[in-house]
Amino acid sequence: MGKTKLRKVGAYIDHDLYADFEKLAKVEMRSISSMTQVAIKEIVDKAKADGKL
Repeated sequence: MGKTKLRKVGAYIDHDLYADFEKLAKVEMRSISSMTQVAIKEIVDKAKADGKL
């Protein structure tokens, strides 16, 4: 296996929030990593649309 070109992100979040995020990932049949990437992309896309980036 080769190295990934993706960046690693770490965060500390509330246990209840993580539990809900994990449940949502399962419902959407995604990994936590994939869900995190989707969530960050949505935030960045909104910031761009709002002229913040």
